Amino acid sequence: MLWRKFPILLLLTLALAACGGGSNNSGGSGSGGSAGTVTPSALPEQVMMERISDTEYDAMSAEDKYALANKIMGTLFKGIAPDEFFDLLMGLSSPIPLDSQNIVSQIEADLLVGINETTYRNRVQQNYEFDDKQKPSQYQLALLYETPISRNYFEMWMAYQLTNTILFSPAVELDSVSYEDAQRVFERLVGMIRQGSTIRQIVNAHVRSQENWRRFRSPEDNTREMMEIFLHRFIDAEVPLAAQACQNWSLVEENREYQLVIGDDPNTLPVDILDTTVVDCQDFYDALSNHADLMPTIVSTIVNLFFADYPASEKQRITDDILEDGPETFNVIFINLLLSKEYLVSVERPKSFEELFFASADKIDWYANRKFFKYLNRQSNSSSYPSLNNMKQAAMTYKLGRQVTIPLDTLSFAYYHKAVRERLMIDRKSNPDNVDDGGWQDTILSVNLTGDDYIHYLFLTVLSRKATAQELNTLNAVFASRGYDRDDRKKQQATIVLDYLSRLSELYHTQPFE
Repeated sequence: MLWRKFPILLLLTLALAACGGGSNNSGGSGSGGSAGTVTPSALPEQVMMERISDTEYDAMSAEDKYALANKIMGTLFKGIAPDEFFDLLMGLSSPIPLDSQNIVSQIEADLLVGINETTYRNRVQQNYEFDDKQKPSQYQLALLYETPISRNYFEMWMAYQLTNTILFSPAVELDSVSYEDAQRVFERLVGMIRQGSTIRQIVNAHVRSQENWRRFRSPEDNTREMMEIFLHRFIDAEVPLAAQACQNWSLVEENREYQLVIGDDPNTLPVDILDTTVVDCQDFYDALSNHADLMPTIVSTIVNLFFADYPASEKQRITDDILEDGPETFNVIFINLLLSKEYLVSVERPKSFEELFFASADKIDWYANRKFFKYLNRQSNSSSYPSLNNMKQAAMTYKLGRQVTIPLDTLSFAYYHKAVRERLMIDRKSNPDNVDDGGWQDTILSVNLTGDDYIHYLFLTVLSRKATAQELNTLNAVFASRGYDRDDRKKQQATIVLDYLSRLSELYHTQPFE
């Protein structure tokens, strides 16, 4: 069964629970789920890592199957509510899944179905307000929030993940980088992934782009960083030779904007670097993107996203397993890691804000207010609107990408918890007709469950497990002490339970199976 860790400070945390209220701002609707079906012949043939077999899946308990589904979906910033997974007619004492099919296969099928993406891009434009200047780096999360699970979504999710790594970060924190650069890098990744471009082709296009040069601004800086970032190659003697090859490339400030300029004095003397001979900067980037060390570096970087807390030797083992089958596209690497038995069964690590917040939002039918995404990825700090910047998880911001492990220092985590508690768990949309009011909606109140089963439902929704006997006893005692121990007080019960759940350490971690 799933191994769980949670504090036993029930009385203390429940004493602090308070009724939430609606937000003053408005927004768009939550994201949906499955986008259709595909035939088995359309599934990818290149399976590199062991999957959970149908036999293993059938042997799992109903609750573990649900937890498995939400571990996958949570990684994708989405979630499946209990009433979408279980038959609730008989209550939750012994829950029964609505579908016996292996959920891993179902989700993989959904990730191969194309949708009309324009519908969701238009919805973002209509439903949300952004900063005039910073919109290009605030838009992507709103788009992911609105778009349902589909092939289109998976392509955008991969691009978003990549723009937060050291490989493709637009680095909007730098004065030479414009916010538009973030959108250009993101959309180029989406477009090339969508076209079926190989990883080598995508890297080749990126490293020679103006956006990349705005991040690393001189021939010496740019070539050194490209070799270190994409090849893990740290040979100081090669740097002046690479800079010589790129001597006519420069970043020039014009009208307060930095422009990549390729001069008419290219290098003409062959130089031996990257285990080959190059002459000019085009040759250098071709040699870089075709180098034998590129794929091991790319794969190990993506492995770090899924297995951040694994020992280095274990991460190397997984990297080698992937490389052994010769992957050529990001799709193949991401889908194999996401659906691998190794990741789903064994990994415990802190969740990113997006994994926790948006997966939970999906399950409690949360409604984003109009300004939510504007404040979420704003570069300035505000204690009243905790941002990714406060949490040190800003998107597409840092010169070297986000930290591999989620920042959990006291201040960063305080903002993280504040956002989860105040902007999600205790923020109820009190007026369903008011588009300026955000928060969770009455969907979770309309579930036909009461008493302990309703508490179990809320626990399953947020933590993928039922409440313990101690938690049930204590919560029911709190309800009684406040006069909420009646079936017509589900709103108050839900607020107290969700507030409590926001304080549990297990909420902030992916969980392994024993």
